[in-house]
Amino acid sequence: MIYSKFIEKTTKYLHSVRVLKNYLSFDMSFPSSWLLLKKYPEGIEIIQNQTNDGTTITSFVTINNKELLDVLENTVETIIKSNIEREEKEKLFKNKVQELKNIFEKEKLENLKSLKFDIEELTKLMNHEESEGIEQVDGGTESTKK
Repeated sequence: MIYSKFIEKTTKYLHSVRVLKNYLSFDMSFPSSWLLLKKYPEGIEIIQNQTNDGTTITSFVTINNKELLDVLENTVETIIKSNIEREEKEKLFKNKVQELKNIFEKEKLENLKSLKFDIEELTKLMNHEESEGIEQVDGGTESTKK
């Protein structure tokens, strides 16, 4: 990928880009609540540092090699996309719970007893969606080489 395109796509999270001898480091500022991938492609090292403002600086380091840089950029984009989607799902869930709560507060008990959810349809929907393979990484400084 061309650096300008990557920077444009990640500008909200990109903290810095560093050249360290023959290595490149993309330092990203993510919310501390964000999850990271369970597995990283070989050749990418991850270093995390907590900040005092509720964010974590996550450095993605790799050899200055076009193929590895493309993989690194795809990895960062996947993390951003997965976490934004997870946050949106959490907001949607809270909104739906509030809607349901409002229904329960307004309706009579007898009407609520006949309320049904199509569990089979929900199960089909859930089984269709596959997890991106993300997990919470504890705070502090962590280096994960995979």
